[in-house]
Amino acid sequence: MKSKSLLKLIIFLICTAEIVLNSSCVTIVTYPTPPGLKTSPDLKLTVSNKPVWVERIETKLDTFNYTTGIYGGMKMEAMDAAGFSFEGKVRINITVSDDIVRYVIRPKSRNISASVNGNELSFEIDSPQKLYIEINDLPHLAIFADAPEKEPQSEGSRDILYFGPGEHKPGKIELQSNQTLYIAAGAIVYADITGRDLANVTIRGRGMLNGNVRISGTRNLNVSDVFIRNTKGWTNTLTDCQYCRYSNIKVFSYEGIWGLDGINPVSSKNFSIDNCFMRCRDDCVAIKSMDPKLSVDSVSVTNCVMVGWSCSDGVTLGFELNGGPVQNISVKNCDILYARGGGRTGGHAGFSIVCDGPATVQNILFEDIRIEEQVEFRNLELIITDGTLYGIDPPGHIKNVIMRNISWENGDKPFIISGFSSENKVENVIFQNCTSGGKPLRSSADADFRINEFTDNIIFQAD
Repeated sequence: MKSKSLLKLIIFLICTAEIVLNSSCVTIVTYPTPPGLKTSPDLKLTVSNKPVWVERIETKLDTFNYTTGIYGGMKMEAMDAAGFSFEGKVRINITVSDDIVRYVIRPKSRNISASVNGNELSFEIDSPQKLYIEINDLPHLAIFADAPEKEPQSEGSRDILYFGPGEHKPGKIELQSNQTLYIAAGAIVYADITGRDLANVTIRGRGMLNGNVRISGTRNLNVSDVFIRNTKGWTNTLTDCQYCRYSNIKVFSYEGIWGLDGINPVSSKNFSIDNCFMRCRDDCVAIKSMDPKLSVDSVSVTNCVMVGWSCSDGVTLGFELNGGPVQNISVKNCDILYARGGGRTGGHAGFSIVCDGPATVQNILFEDIRIEEQVEFRNLELIITDGTLYGIDPPGHIKNVIMRNISWENGDKPFIISGFSSENKVENVIFQNCTSGGKPLRSSADADFRINEFTDNIIFQAD
């Protein structure tokens, strides 16, 4: 026993010494480069001196003037992306062609300290991170630094639809119950994924999916790890699904003006979205109730990083709330890096409830959320419409909303709280320990609150 204990101590001391002497005990796993994709021409990335491939995802899109309603022609939009997995403490070095004169490492809440030496940016991380880095005027860089993959699959496993490293073009994949779709690191699959009335379905892997996911009437759906890129329609549409989980998913939707949401639980219950990254050209997460016979209950969004690139909130409940109650929704510990673009209520917000339909939205919690400075129009929307923006329904109700420990970095943007009538109010809204532009919100006078007469019991509490 003594010899075993001594051996463990020796191994521990050796490992610790190696970390001090520059990370011999660190594990880094890089992924194969999928064929047919473009390498970023602007930067190189290493992780503890190990090269990691950086993709340049180029996009073309129509610009749109929200004031005139005129399309303004084509412009280029791009994002760089890099992924790897690791354990231990690693140093990330990003090298660009010109000297670095400005940079931002988001989410700012990570408090990552970096150094610049000419054209190189360096910093350390010791836990999994989803980072969004802006350097000079270059396309922004998304880094997906994951924990090592648990139980990676291999080809030939039973009940597994396997896509290994390389390019695959099946076009459409129709899922079956009790099936796993596995996309391995280094694979890119060009396909739309569909399924109806299923049970016990898994989609996972460290590879890439170019397409969208549309699944309905399904119980026990688990989607994890995959990098989903989409240019048409809502990226992940989950309708009338129960006991479903999205975790560690990365979403990039692009090339359109709107209608390119990230993850949409529609008329679903017991649905969780955790530890995901989304950069979207429409709302990153949009919770909807579209069938009058169905409702929404117990949806959680936690630990996510959201970039509302254009026409986009971070999280919205709405617009289409035509069905039964939307209730028991929680959004916790999320970073909303951007919220931009106009819309049918005048502009997108960091997060919102837009009740466009007869649903009752109630028992909603927003907690520990950080909205960074890149908010274009509004910090917050709690709005009841006349019900005709996306349909012909009567107006609904919003009540019992708690906002706790929320920080809006941009203190210059308004907070809109607007009911529709004396019968359709926004009521029982509590702001607990919230700030705008670093200033505690103790009353509506502490920021640009625009609260109409069809509201009741708007309360501010601050330590």
